Amino acid sequence: MDVVEAIIADHVRFEHLLRVLRARDVDAAAVRQRRLAGRAELADLLVGHAGAEESEVYPKLRELAGGGRHVEHGADEHADGHRKLLALLDVADVLSAEFDRVLGKLANSLAHHVDEEERTLLNDARLQLDPATREALGTAWTAERDRLVAARCGSRAAVAALIPDARPPALPHQRDPLTHNSDTLS
Repeated sequence: MDVVEAIIADHVRFEHLLRVLRARDVDAAAVRQRRLAGRAELADLLVGHAGAEESEVYPKLRELAGGGRHVEHGADEHADGHRKLLALLDVADVLSAEFDRVLGKLANSLAHHVDEEERTLLNDARLQLDPATREALGTAWTAERDRLVAARCGSRAAVAALIPDARPPALPHQRDPLTHNSDTLS
């Protein structure tokens, strides 16, 4: 698959998962379970997506005329996104106003990053990389993203490891008592 189309497909998935995380209805238990599952999926996908871009795509884009500046900015925005994701992972009660507030910050940051990436780096790739190179990058990027996701790269511990100044995990009594998988927040 063309790397540009593969990356954009993830961008579309991000927005779908954000909608899942924003949605409420009268069945609080169902909302809680959807939010826990959606948060875990979004965390893995965001971290896997960014990691694969930085290891497989960004090095090639640095070679392009003007690409280095965009690549560095994109990497900085990934780091900011990881900080906001960690804050979301640290919210114990996924039904709380705090969850909605922190989710809003992540969603705004992600929307900004996706917009810039699609207007700069991905257009650079469309204009300056031949189709065979985009296909090869797409294959490499997808394989790396999938490897990272399978390794649970969005776990709390894995995200914290990406942030040099990350605070320690929340105490066990601060976690959502209905979480079935204790690793959801770890």
